[in-house]
Amino acid sequence: MQPISRRNLLLAGTGAGTLALLGAGRAAASADVPPHRWIGAGSFRHVHDPSTPGRRRYLNDHTLIRAGDRWHVFGIVGDSAATGDAPDSAAEISFAHASAPHPYGPWTAHADALTVDPGYHGEEHLWAPHVIEAGGTYWMFYAAGGRGGAAINLATSTDLTTWTRVPSGPLFRGRAARDPMVVRIGGEWVMYYTELSAVDGRHLVCHRRSADLLHWSEPGVAYADETTDATGVSVTESPFVVERDGWYYLFIGPRGGYDGTDVLASRDPFRFSLDGYAGHVPGHAVEPFTDGQQWYASAAGWFRHGLYVAPLHWQDAPPPWQSPDNPVAALDVQGRLTVFALDAGDRSLLRRVQLAPDTDSWSEWERFGGPAGAVPTLGRNTNGRLEVFSLAPGGANLHHRVQRPDGGWYDWEEFGGPAGAAPAVARNADGRLEVFVLSPGGTLIARRRQWSPGALTWDPWDAGFGGPAGAPPVVAANADGRFEVFALTPGGTALLHRWQETPGGAWSPWNRFGTAAGAAPRVARDGSGRLTVTAIGPSGLGAFHRRQSVPSGGWDDWRPLFGWSAAAPLLVPSADGRLEAIALSPGGERLAHRWQLAPGGAWDPGADFGEPGVTLAAPPSAAADATGRIHVFAVTVEGRVRTRVQVRPSSGWQPWTGFGDRLLAPLPSGAPAP
Repeated sequence: MQPISRRNLLLAGTGAGTLALLGAGRAAASADVPPHRWIGAGSFRHVHDPSTPGRRRYLNDHTLIRAGDRWHVFGIVGDSAATGDAPDSAAEISFAHASAPHPYGPWTAHADALTVDPGYHGEEHLWAPHVIEAGGTYWMFYAAGGRGGAAINLATSTDLTTWTRVPSGPLFRGRAARDPMVVRIGGEWVMYYTELSAVDGRHLVCHRRSADLLHWSEPGVAYADETTDATGVSVTESPFVVERDGWYYLFIGPRGGYDGTDVLASRDPFRFSLDGYAGHVPGHAVEPFTDGQQWYASAAGWFRHGLYVAPLHWQDAPPPWQSPDNPVAALDVQGRLTVFALDAGDRSLLRRVQLAPDTDSWSEWERFGGPAGAVPTLGRNTNGRLEVFSLAPGGANLHHRVQRPDGGWYDWEEFGGPAGAAPAVARNADGRLEVFVLSPGGTLIARRRQWSPGALTWDPWDAGFGGPAGAPPVVAANADGRFEVFALTPGGTALLHRWQETPGGAWSPWNRFGTAAGAAPRVARDGSGRLTVTAIGPSGLGAFHRRQSVPSGGWDDWRPLFGWSAAAPLLVPSADGRLEAIALSPGGERLAHRWQLAPGGAWDPGADFGEPGVTLAAPPSAAADATGRIHVFAVTVEGRVRTRVQVRPSSGWQPWTGFGDRLLAPLPSGAPAP
């Protein structure tokens, strides 16, 4: 039998504009138990780097515990791979250890806590430590194993420095048992860990029970993912369960890309399902913890450099999603490229305008609206007037603002609500704008369209268009004018699509468009008239594309496009109709670029597109100006905006430059509304 590596395991309404039917979709609660809370997180701060002189290292699955007046962290540690690449998880053979007086530091590194011992029942790796205190002893549960199979092992300590493995060997073995965490529930200890089903290969979160932390029951299944091992990457990593006010919350990932963790709520600690979706935290291997006064979330991962900490929020309303584009840009009624973004300080909506359609000179940033819950989305009418669609803080409702023919703007108006994201917008075959919006918590997708092309009035909402969904929908028009809408199912178990059967006509049922996916897809139309969809696999292991065989027709098979990617690659057509694709690696350190050699044709192998030493907070956005030149916009982890512009339409690129002095809010999915 070949040695087991972590990588191998991973691969194994009304016309008045209200939208009352877009409910939050809470799990049901009994009369004496309040509804579950919704979970989101603030910005993550980098607090500890485990690197040593001449050796760049990362932390992955980790655990935090408070002892006296200090916090301690233990975690998988390894040597970082080349920028944007994943390391060899089989080489993860030790646990790093550091301590601090506060979760935000300062952190002091200590000697590695535990190193692999091949003589101890065939250990070949050390993964995912979890430490608790009981009876004056610290207990470290961790995943190990090798040729003898996956194992959950145990070491103990009285000082958090010297650790001794229990002489009896592994607590138990499994097919792919890993990522243990232990919590007290009622009068017994419960261990949650990940496993593969021996029946159908599905990824599971299993549980076992114990009275003494040494002897454990046979396993039960707390959560079963709908995908199977045959689909590729596990999305049942790093399970963590906490209880609050009679509800149990399971944190599990990677969801929404490598740096993402979903939360499922249940009244039963031994049974969780996607129906209990309760929020999202934008981090990898997230561990929730509290100092008794505040809640925090910690995160780490292969593509980061150490430990990150963020405030964890327990909310009455679901945290909003956002458009994948940030900032967002489009041509206005005067043919000037106009950029909209959110201020990092007060989340107010900002605008910046090209001074002339054929220049690189811009106005200063100016305030365009009050605080918003997500980056806005844009629509452009047949007469060129822009419409801006914004989500209110907390997702309470939608607003929109319409450009006047003279280039000025009408006042903001209510557009519907509540909502879980700013809507997807497209122009249909007869010139009317249509919007597609996700409800809070993703329970349904609603649709609304203009009364007539360019009109200021809109039809009533159709709240039964689709759903539930695991991310906001995306929409594009076929060459013949028929819409196609694409959506991610809850938990990322599949991609679905639905299309108009005739331009402006009836819609098909929802159909399966792809297997498990890691995030919402993107879609664009090239110069040949064919649509292309991009998506990432679960965990972001790879980025793929699928294009129409003929304009407005069927679809070719999925094909690889990039390696590890933080989100579905950006697609933007050049002036000559060739698509340009740009993908950001998890961690934000590498920006890759590929382009079609001809409209609808094969892809160039590509090249690096980013700036050395610059880390991005989120994938870039792009838009073409009136001359046809593409402008790419990206926000760094410091909130600075950088831009890169084609020299000429469909040509090469100028160097990256700054784009104004305002700091912008990336607002990753799951961030709390201001």
